[in-house]
This record gives sequence, structure tokens and C-alpha cells, in this order.
Amino acid sequence: MKNRKHIFTALLALLAVTALTASCGSDEGSTVDTAAKTGSDAVEETTVVTNEREAIREEIPEDADYEGYEFRIQSRDADHHMKELSAEAENGETINDAVYKRNTLVEDKLNITIVPIYESEAPESNPPTLLRQAIMAGDDYVDLALVHTIQSGILAADGLFLNWYDMPYVDFTKPWWNTNVSDALTIDGACYLAVGDLCISAIDYAWSMVYNKQMAETYDLGDIYQLVVDGKWTVDTFNTMIAQASVDVNGDSKYDDQDQYGFTTHNNSAIVNWMFALDQKVTEMNSDGLPELALNTEHMVDLVEKVHDGLYTGNQTYIVTDEYTSANNTTHDLAVANMFSEGKSLFAALRIYVIDELRSMETNFGIIPFPKYDEAQSDYYTHVDGHAPLMCLPKTITDTERTGVIIEALCAESYRTCVPAVYDVVLTEKFARDEMSVKMLDIILDGRTQNFGYVYEGSTGMQWSLTSLMKSKSTDFASYYKKHEKAAVRYYNEIIEAHQNIED
Repeated sequence: MKNRKHIFTALLALLAVTALTASCGSDEGSTVDTAAKTGSDAVEETTVVTNEREAIREEIPEDADYEGYEFRIQSRDADHHMKELSAEAENGETINDAVYKRNTLVEDKLNITIVPIYESEAPESNPPTLLRQAIMAGDDYVDLALVHTIQSGILAADGLFLNWYDMPYVDFTKPWWNTNVSDALTIDGACYLAVGDLCISAIDYAWSMVYNKQMAETYDLGDIYQLVVDGKWTVDTFNTMIAQASVDVNGDSKYDDQDQYGFTTHNNSAIVNWMFALDQKVTEMNSDGLPELALNTEHMVDLVEKVHDGLYTGNQTYIVTDEYTSANNTTHDLAVANMFSEGKSLFAALRIYVIDELRSMETNFGIIPFPKYDEAQSDYYTHVDGHAPLMCLPKTITDTERTGVIIEALCAESYRTCVPAVYDVVLTEKFARDEMSVKMLDIILDGRTQNFGYVYEGSTGMQWSLTSLMKSKSTDFASYYKKHEKAAVRYYNEIIEAHQNIED
């Protein structure tokens, strides 16, 4: 798991230096306690934190000079992806300035120019199609590709990428690499898909929960942050809490989007995250380092029951459906965020970037991870939604040493500049209004992971079994599994064979 032990201290220092207060009315705790730390104490703490990050260095040649080489990175033309690569100049915007600083430092150090190539996502298959065509034609198109997660697996299985473990100077023991992901996606000793801190959107697209602190106080729920820290934030505790907050606000004896709920979510990828959070993997690696279907467990059967209870018992959960978004001309994410910001829900499931939609919320709220299955589960886990990128190395790369050095430098400098900037934005610009939210974000991001099944099966595989069951309000996992098992096993065997046939 990535080591982020200094992040909490770092963000407290940032909060202290900026002396920010929250615009959340008169709610208790709305002012950041560390804002009182100013002057020499704050400067000293910030200096210590900066030195700690600076002390962790990439191990690349000191005299590397690539004579103005244009390092090309394929990405997509959505704002989330463009912002992690491009910044023309400093403009006072936190992320922009951090990216500009990172790019400038790396470009000056290695004598290169970073050249993003943004391909249109109309349709989403366009960027990977262009990448495939270029690689198969032997075209030295790009040095690095940031590929849509559930589009990347097929390209990897087709032998279009280099093995990350063979890349000179790329060091997965460093904290700027998410080894939860690379470990999960290693097959037969090779890893073709990875995530480093260059990918800011791998933070944006991580699933989290938010909770209304005023409502939590009203229902006497205690210190939810402390439950998380103590390892007692479980799905059973969550289900008990949400059952208390259902209210027919207008008294019309029916529950709709004008009433109050314990939980608001949508029924697409938000449901997928429950499998990650409750530690049920679609596949596990066997003793030969190959993935095997691992879904048919008592744990999965019980998980289905618990999630179903949370979603469908009484009127405790409001589920945003496709029909709702069509009728109201909105998106699933916006609908969930709007209900929460209007005080209609105790908890809500949101990807981190969607928390931006809560800017105008008057009531104080907090960020927390999805709950664990039980207290015996060692960690909190979360899923990075498939729209986020995985880093891929085209096999047409002409100089692997140069590529390895540049990528390692970019990820390392992102760790030192861009990731703290993302924390600063998420946790100080009205999104979350207290210092413990910083620790919560640490926990969420430390728990980011992937599963071989999700990446390689796309949007229709066994990773979506819980979503399919919940959409049909069914708990009959046994029948669902029996219906889909043979096709899944056959598919995995094809993927394994394809990987084993990849030429070095």
C-alpha cells in the first residue's frame, strides 16, 4: 500500500499557513482549528513537511540530458485529463500552478519538452483505437499512453504494451507508484498497466462517501471519523445509521426526491464500489501467478444481502436511476450531489471530483471512506472509476531507458508538487471543512485498488454482478453466478492464453 504517512501532517501545515475558515454557517467545528497556527510555527512546520517530501528522491542519472526531446503522452480531451498534463503558465489556480511547476522542473532537469496529445473521446473508443492502429503499424506515435481503464486491458492482452517491470529506472517501491494497482494487475509475473502520481485523475475518480455533520449530530451518531480511525466503520454500522434518517418530509405518504433519506446513491458504478469496499474480488491470483474466478464465496452471498438491505429496506435509501436522470435532464452524479447538498440525505456516495458540486452547501459535511465488511477486514478499500487512466507503454518505444527516466521523474515530481495541491483543493476550498477530513482522504487514497476482473472484462463482466442484482432488487447470487460462470471462465482462459503468448 502506498505510504502517505506524511500527507496528514502536510495538509495541516497548508491549512495553518493559509488560515482558511469554512463558509458553513454557525455549525460547530466549521473553523479549521489549525488556522490559529501562524507565523514562525507554521512556516517551520511547512518547511519540515516540504523537506520530508523532497528527501524522497527518484534514482535516475544526474547527468541525463535528452537534448530537447519531445516526450509525447497520449491522453483524452476531457478537462479531467488535460489538467493533469498541461499548464501554459502560472495563473494562481492551485492545480494549474502545480502542474506548471512539475512540468517546468522536469523539462529543465532533463532537457525535454512534454507534449500532450489529446484525442477526442467522441466516441470513448477513439483514443485506444488510434493507439492500437499506431502500434500495430509500428508507428512511434507516443512515449506513454494514459488509457481509459476498461479499454486498457484488451490492448494489453493483445501484446501492444511493454512490461513495466522491465523499464529501467522505474521503481515501484517509491511512494509515487500505486502498487495496490500494479500488484492486482500483474499476470504471470508481468505488469502492463500501472498508476503513478502523474495521473491526478486517479484521485479525482476514487469513490468516497460524504456525510451531513448536522444530521449526524441530530441523530446522535457519535464521532464517525473516530469510528473510521478505530476500524469500526463497517457496513452493519452504516446500515444501522441510515435506517434512522428516513423522513416523509411533506407528509404525503410517499417517498420521492422531496423527502429525506439515510443514504443517496445511484445504481451504476457506485454499486460496483461496494464489492471493492467490502473486499470481494472477482479474481484472485493462483500459485502460478494467474487469475482465477473467485467470486463464488459465502462472503459474496452475505455481501449481496447486506448491500440489498442498505438499499432497499424501508425508505432509507434514495437511488438515482436512469429513468430519473432522463426525466430530470441531469446526470447521476449531479443528482446525488444535489440531493445531498440540499440536506435531503445523511450520507451520499460520490467520486472525489464530484464533491466540487457541494461548494454552496451551507451545512458542514465530512469526507469518509466506504465502510468495511467487518472489523476483521484489515483496511478500507475503494475503487478508482474506470474513466480514470491506466499508464501504458507502447511497444514501439525506441529508447526504454530515456522513457523510464522521464516517467519516473514526472511521477516523483507529481508526488512532491501535484498531489499536495490536489489535497489542498479538495480539503480547503469548501469541500470538507475540518482537519480530520485530511486523514480520511489519506485513508481513501491509500485504499485505492483495482481488480483484474474489472479491468479485463469491461463494463459487462462479473465485476458488475452486484450492480445487476441490485438493479433487479435480487439477492439470488447463486442463480446469477451459475448463469454466468462458464462464459467468465472461458473468457479468463482466453485472456491468460493471450498474455502467455505475448512476445518479450
